[in-house]
Amino acid sequence: MNINFLLYGSSGFVGDAIAHLAVQSGLQPILAGRNADKLKTQATELGVKYRVFNLEDSGALDQALKDVTVILHCAGPYLHTFKPMMQGCLRTGAHYLDLTGEIPVYEALAAQDNEAKAKGVMLLPGVGFDVVPTDCLAVQ
Repeated sequence: MNINFLLYGSSGFVGDAIAHLAVQSGLQPILAGRNADKLKTQATELGVKYRVFNLEDSGALDQALKDVTVILHCAGPYLHTFKPMMQGCLRTGAHYLDLTGEIPVYEALAAQDNEAKAKGVMLLPGVGFDVVPTDCLAVQ
């Protein structure tokens, strides 16, 4: 099964590591972000497609997401970046994943649960490793 997923923030430290691992695992992410030069270089190196857009441009965001099944949002700080990406996912029907550990983002996404369910969209924050150790410490 070939899932069409977009990796936003792929030229950052964590995004780049995820992009490399995805390609090494046989996946073909669509790299995305704001910096055309960085994305072109990265996409050429990995042999994958890329899309350049700014989260504040809802038209460009929707255009970039229209044929995507899943978004892995890696551009933080998430408190400032999750909302436009989440809204784009709700508008286009793409599933939303991010790496946040920021509690206000969890709460804001949970508040959208009814709308997400009605649209068949999953909103899942905190899929990154960094959440696991902090949650374990919180339990201690």
